[in-house]
Amino acid sequence: MEENKNNILRVHSFESFGTVDGPGIRYVIFLQGCHLRCKYCQNRDTWDERAGSPTSIEEIVKTVLKYQNYIKPSGGGVTVSGGEPLLQTKALIILFEELKKYNIHTAIDTSGMFSLTDDVKKLIDLTDLFLLDIKHINPPKSKELVGFSNELELSFAKYLSDIRKAYLDKTSPSS
Repeated sequence: MEENKNNILRVHSFESFGTVDGPGIRYVIFLQGCHLRCKYCQNRDTWDERAGSPTSIEEIVKTVLKYQNYIKPSGGGVTVSGGEPLLQTKALIILFEELKKYNIHTAIDTSGMFSLTDDVKKLIDLTDLFLLDIKHINPPKSKELVGFSNELELSFAKYLSDIRKAYLDKTSPSS
């Protein structure tokens, strides 16, 4: 693996036996940093992009492999959550390329509040499942809840649908 800053993820925390962040038993990586300020956020301590622990992808993969004996038979894998994982797209591409070498299922829990750049599309291709958290279907109410309208989220969801990428709609309860 080439050494550069993209081989580092800024991690908030890990969960080695997740059962609610995708199918089967999941190794869950909570990344640091989020550009949204959701009024109902359950992980506010992940907002600050400068906080957390810089962790090498090599170290993460090594740890994940220790758990593969119960992750794989359960139909599980690795889920990256946050914060907002897509803020670290380049490093996630490298992580998922490494995990694919070991046939480990990959999932991302995201708002989808991102433009569909070449890097984002590459990451989408490497991801087996998206847990898509559209914040609100109504654009003004979305802006009120999270500080942004929902056009990017809806475009992201449409793109996933158009390319037939697996995703689960985690739409948050809202008024």
